[in-house]
Amino acid sequence: MAKGNTADLDELVDRGLRAVEDDELDTAESILDDLKGSAGENQPRVLHLAGMLAWAQGDLERATGYLMQASDGAPDRADVQLDCAECLFAGDEIDEAEAQARAALALPGITKAQMDDGRLLLAQIRLSGDDPDEALEILGEIDASLHNHPAFLSTRGSAHMAAGKLDRAVEDLRAALTHEPDDGDLHYQLALVLGAAGDTDGAVAAMLRVRELDAAEDGETPEPTYADAQELRSRLEDVFEQLPDPLLRLVAHAPITVQTRATEEQVKAGVDPRNVVAFCGTRKKGDEEAELTGIVIMRDLLPEAEDDDEEGDDAVETELFYGLMDELQSFFQRDDVVMAEA
Repeated sequence: MAKGNTADLDELVDRGLRAVEDDELDTAESILDDLKGSAGENQPRVLHLAGMLAWAQGDLERATGYLMQASDGAPDRADVQLDCAECLFAGDEIDEAEAQARAALALPGITKAQMDDGRLLLAQIRLSGDDPDEALEILGEIDASLHNHPAFLSTRGSAHMAAGKLDRAVEDLRAALTHEPDDGDLHYQLALVLGAAGDTDGAVAAMLRVRELDAAEDGETPEPTYADAQELRSRLEDVFEQLPDPLLRLVAHAPITVQTRATEEQVKAGVDPRNVVAFCGTRKKGDEEAELTGIVIMRDLLPEAEDDDEEGDDAVETELFYGLMDELQSFFQRDDVVMAEA
């Protein structure tokens, strides 16, 4: 392929992007290698494919770098801008993601489908920025033919929840589940909304479905060995040392055990099946004080050791810290708990 042949370049890049979407990463990598040799590794569309491939391979930092270069080199391409925005959003680069999404939406050549995709992404970004009202306004600009799409319904449901419109949030999420009944994330969203609305039975039923779907997706795993349990207990005790004394006194006496994931009985008792730490005992309700009888670590929900970040932060201990803080808030109804960096 000659370097100046844009049609051939676009065809190859599009093939590579389809391969990424279809999870045919070896094919995509082969196409990318060909493109680097023929068009150059700094050609914007080649960078676009390199970024999407790196993202699919789990290297979010490298993907963001490639996509931002691609965006700078092809500022008139809405597809590049939107993919860059979505990747930035996935990496919690909220302000940069919003800027990219708005830049794409302002392009005169953006297609109708890209406009709707961009508005959905921008609504999700604004929602993450604690602006559910603007998110709902942006969602209202999306073509009505897409209002029954699960992604639209789940986003609008989250926005309604954040805006305190719990009945409408439940309605949206139940509608999304008619299209995607085996989507664990949708069931989890619904459980949170039902819990906020005071429907405890409904929330538990939804959480039980989350547990079932997550367990089926992960498959069976062996029970933790004694050595595994000792190691994780030690990790959690290290996390305890980061707690201020008032919080430490709440948990220091409780025995720590380790299991694969929450049981049905634990979920029925109020345990979040996606939290890596669960408290056993009696949860605080109204004027009744909580009574903690044990702490359970859910081994299968923890990251692998190789997931430690480049700064050397321990991924396992980070997850244990945030899981512990979540349970302290939930079990003891401690709204005064402030999240700090682990």
